[in-house]
Amino acid sequence: MRQNPSGSYLNWKIPHNRCYVLNLIHTLTRQPTKERSKVTRRPIKDAKNAHAASGNTERNVVKSLRRAMSILEAIAASGRPLSVAELATSTGLARTTIHRIVQTLVSLAYLAQSEVDSRLTIGLRTLPLAASALDTNRMRIEALPHLQALAQRTGMRVNLGVLFDNQVMYLAGVEKPSLPTIYSRFGKMAPVHCCSLGKAILAFLPKKDALRTLAAWPLTRQTPNSITSMDRLLEDLEATRARGYAIDAAEHQPMTFCVAAPIYDISYQPVGAVSISAGSADAVIAEVGAVRHCAELISHRP
Repeated sequence: MRQNPSGSYLNWKIPHNRCYVLNLIHTLTRQPTKERSKVTRRPIKDAKNAHAASGNTERNVVKSLRRAMSILEAIAASGRPLSVAELATSTGLARTTIHRIVQTLVSLAYLAQSEVDSRLTIGLRTLPLAASALDTNRMRIEALPHLQALAQRTGMRVNLGVLFDNQVMYLAGVEKPSLPTIYSRFGKMAPVHCCSLGKAILAFLPKKDALRTLAAWPLTRQTPNSITSMDRLLEDLEATRARGYAIDAAEHQPMTFCVAAPIYDISYQPVGAVSISAGSADAVIAEVGAVRHCAELISHRP
C-alpha cells in the first residue's frame, strides 16, 4: 500500500469495485466544511433550546412563588377570613390562578379553608416559621427583660418595633401589668408616619433614607389627628430629633397616646424603637425619661 497524491491510502492492486468503494468513502469523509458544520451545530442548538426551556421553567416557578406569597400576605393583612373573590380584588390575580395556588397552600396547611363558606385563613404550618423568626431575633431576645422592667415601672403597655417593608413591624411587647400577659401584636404592621415607633426611627435616619421610606406608602389618615402633609410631617420629625423622642398624639389609634425613643446599632444608626402607650398624653410624657433609658439599655446590648 502507498499514499496517492490526494493524501489517502489506496491499494492499487485491488479489484476496481473495491477502489470505487474506497474512493466513495474518501469523498464522503472530505465533505465541505460548511456541510460538516451543520451537523456539529445541531446538538449545540438543541442544547440552547433546552437551556432556554429550563430558564422559562425557573421563571414560571418564581412567578408562581411570588403569587403564592402575595396571597398569603393579603390574607394575613386582612385580619379576617377572605373569599377567593376578595383575594382577586386585593391581589389583582385571576380567580383561576388563585384557585390553583390556594389548593396547593391548603394541602400543605399554609392556608386553612372553611368547610362552611370556603373562606381562607392563615394555616398552622406558618406558626413554626414565625416562632423561629422570633426566637432567633437577637434584638428581641435581649430587649425583652428591659421591656418587662419598663412595663412594671410605668404600668403601661410597651412595644418594640423595627422598620420592615417601609412600615413599622411590632417585634415584641409587654402588656401593662393590670391586664393579662397575652400579647398578640407580634408581626403586626403600622404606618410609619403616624405611630411613635415609626417617627422615632425616621427622625434619626439620614434624611435621604427617611424620605425614601416615606415615599413608599401614602400618608393615609388613620385618625383625625394623623399628619398627612409631608411638610408638616418633616417639621414633626425635626422636632422629634431635637427633643430626642417621638410623640403619637392619638394619630394612629383614637384616644391612644404614645411616646417612643430610638434604638441604635454600633454605628449609631437607628435600628428600632421602644414605646409606651396610654389613654392620656400627660401620662406618657411623664415617663419619657424611663422610655429613653430603656432604649439606651437595649442599644448598648453586647
